[in-house]
Amino acid sequence: MDKEKAKNSKKFVALCGRIFRDADPKYFPSAQYRGRTLRFCTESCLGAFLADPDIFYKVHRNSEKNKDVKP
Repeated sequence: MDKEKAKNSKKFVALCGRIFRDADPKYFPSAQYRGRTLRFCTESCLGAFLADPDIFYKVHRNSEKNKDVKP
């Protein structure tokens, strides 16, 4: 993959750890939590988060270590 394509490629990691490449995060569910925007892979995950944000985040926060994954 050339540098220009990699630079323009959109990617993000959902709170569960799922990596989305060539996907625009604005089309995925999100919520604010402690001053941060969290992304979710599905509306179901967002619903579970909204039911108990602290527990959901605690269970899934370890997946955030994958945020630095290169395209």
